[in-house]
Amino acid sequence: MFSPDLVELHAMAKDIGIEQRWFQDPLTMPVSWPHYDIDEGRRALAIGLGAIVCDRYQTVAMAAIIQGRPDKLRRIHNLADPNRAFAPAAHVPAWLAGQGFPQDWPW
Repeated sequence: MFSPDLVELHAMAKDIGIEQRWFQDPLTMPVSWPHYDIDEGRRALAIGLGAIVCDRYQTVAMAAIIQGRPDKLRRIHNLADPNRAFAPAAHVPAWLAGQGFPQDWPW
């Protein structure tokens, strides 16, 4: 579970019964972006409280935003096949805009 807003992330973790000590912080451990690993039961709780399920492209796009990596966003956009059924990168910009993320990333 991740969010570009750490306050929001920690609040959701608390709401679903996750202790903050389980937070995976790239500043203190070898992880790519700040997140919590959660099980299926807590995932269902988070979704019930408004968390948004992401597919693989959306997850990597979110990580790229959190990391400040527009180059990674460009690779997602270029690699995804818009004819495939699982959220092609062509949908990522619209999805990000719908979530309120800035749209000034150069593709």
